[in-house]
Amino acid sequence: PEKEFIDEIADTVYINGNGSILGIHDLIVHDYGPGRTMISLHAEISEEADLLQMHDLIDNIERKLREKLHCDAVIHMDPIAVHDETVSEVRESVLKIVKDIDQNLSIHDFRIVKGPSHTNLIFDVVIPFEIKNDEKAIKEKISSQIKNINENYYAVINVDNSYV
Repeated sequence: PEKEFIDEIADTVYINGNGSILGIHDLIVHDYGPGRTMISLHAEISEEADLLQMHDLIDNIERKLREKLHCDAVIHMDPIAVHDETVSEVRESVLKIVKDIDQNLSIHDFRIVKGPSHTNLIFDVVIPFEIKNDEKAIKEKISSQIKNINENYYAVINVDNSYV
């Protein structure tokens, strides 16, 4: 899809999200032929947001995308921790590690799961198709640098390729 179309999708989501949409990722434009385009994406919302209000908001955004862009949309809500200082600090540290490897990499779906012997840092890293590095090598670099933050941190990384 054209960059302008992707930008229009993102703008529509954020503008109609009234400040409740904190981020979007996993945006896919499905083209099944003339007049048969479908959009799917994940919208990040605060984990503290009211579920019914967010569901209504997402329905309204899907409707607005249909009206404006003439294609159906399915939006998945991803709740994220916005007021947890530890999660925010560790997420920023991991993001810096990822950006130091390559500025075009990004992360999403970041969460922390504490256990008795170690703490899992679970997240997706998005690797654009134009990056030629080996996915395994990128994951290993990220994992080893996360160990430098805290030896009890264990990275659980899912690799996504950018769909757009």
